[in-house]
Amino acid sequence: MNDLLIKNPMLLVGIGGAGTKIATAASAALDCKCLLISNNKKDLIQNEKCNSVFVDSGEWVNPSSHKLRSFVQIHQDKIASLMEGFSTIIVVSNLAGRAGTAMAPLICKMAKQSGSVISLAIMPFQFEKDRIFSSGTALRRVREASDSTIVLDNDAFLDNNPDLSKEECYRITNSAMVDVISSISTGGMKPEMNILCTSKANTSSESSLRDSVAMLYDDVSDASSVNRAMVYVMGGDRIPVGDLNKLVGYVQGIFKEDGTTEVAMSSMAASDGVRVHLVASAPQKTRFDRYDPLGDILPDALDWDEPDSAPDIQLAIPSIE
Repeated sequence: MNDLLIKNPMLLVGIGGAGTKIATAASAALDCKCLLISNNKKDLIQNEKCNSVFVDSGEWVNPSSHKLRSFVQIHQDKIASLMEGFSTIIVVSNLAGRAGTAMAPLICKMAKQSGSVISLAIMPFQFEKDRIFSSGTALRRVREASDSTIVLDNDAFLDNNPDLSKEECYRITNSAMVDVISSISTGGMKPEMNILCTSKANTSSESSLRDSVAMLYDDVSDASSVNRAMVYVMGGDRIPVGDLNKLVGYVQGIFKEDGTTEVAMSSMAASDGVRVHLVASAPQKTRFDRYDPLGDILPDALDWDEPDSAPDIQLAIPSIE
């Protein structure tokens, strides 16, 4: 299958706390426009490069995803107008949070009417039991509305780095998202599900690659079905060319013994050691399909074209005595 063409002008859309931070940093690296959407004013900035939309939840202090989604629908026309005229729209969201699960499916669907949509989603930790189902259903809708989807699984990263705190985990995985988005125009994307795996900073590129591959095996049961792998070597400017070539060979050997997996590499400078980001195209089922177990069994009976929302409906009910 051909790569998805990345065309300018490009727009980065950040949703919620994590999404707005990643989109702001990546838009600065790409020198492109960004749109920030959140129900928390602290997430939003307004300047010549960034537009922002504040989703006011009114009197609701801690609205559910369904309630928050109804508030987003009030701003649909404004959001759609701010996405007009862009050929490629990159939507970044954290599906472990209410803002991400509420807004991301709607924003991706609106963006699809303007241009090609690349969605990047962060999945929750396994111990966040109350967020698993919502993240699974939101991811399915995001994938349906996107031309290509890149998923980073915080739980798989923490499994391979149990010594890290949640804050350290967020810092490293968010940084990986920024790095990959910043390089997205130079490395083609497959129009399917892509798994983003990363590592802590190491002194050895081979150790970093091993950590990234271990993270991938947590999310994909059959690595031999991976048909494309993109390797981003941060700090690659300090690594001998021969060693970079070896990394490509290692990845080629891991995924398919017959050598038919397409492997590409991008090497970039970094100041904090060597990190390897691995983006693997995974058309087969992943662990995220289990987050929404009924999605495949009864999709027509339990699903609708529009995600559920909980609007305020005022009914004039007279008092009858």
